[in-house]
Amino acid sequence: MKHSEQEQVAGRPVRGRIRPGWKLGLLLALACILALGTISEAQIATLTLLEDLSSKLPTGTEFTARDAAGRVYKGHVVTHPAQRLLRRGSMSLVFDDAVVPVTKDREGVFRAGNKMRLLKLGGSLAAAKLADDAVDGAIGATKARYVALGVAAALVFFQKGGEATLHKGDTIDVEPRRGPLWKSD
Repeated sequence: MKHSEQEQVAGRPVRGRIRPGWKLGLLLALACILALGTISEAQIATLTLLEDLSSKLPTGTEFTARDAAGRVYKGHVVTHPAQRLLRRGSMSLVFDDAVVPVTKDREGVFRAGNKMRLLKLGGSLAAAKLADDAVDGAIGATKARYVALGVAAALVFFQKGGEATLHKGDTIDVEPRRGPLWKSD
């Protein structure tokens, strides 16, 4: 195998030679990645609520929040109170400024947790079991199961789910509101 003089360095053949501008390209790529990471992190701000909020409040109730620099943000809540059959309450925070809350939910909705809902469901089933045991000897095992079913159904039907709440001093992450991706005519 013969190699040309350009492909030999110190008398040895060089395979897969890297061009001299690779360092500059790598440096530019790293700078772009760091800049994009810094820009995305810098856009998220943390606000502290100045009053209590709940999904029990009427829709349109105004609230205020403050960031670390002391700027005050105002807005109103859109609420959906807890319903029967253990349906949980929810609320959305709508700011007058061009920011939206960052939540686990894509739509920025704050929901009540599942812990109380599961405890209420478990309590309903425990009460049904106690009702079953209480009437088992008097009316028989088969009819006692129907009593237990009725007790469980009544308790689940009449209990409400949990209310979504945010307390004074709680923090919320917000980011700038994005405009539409396209304009419709």
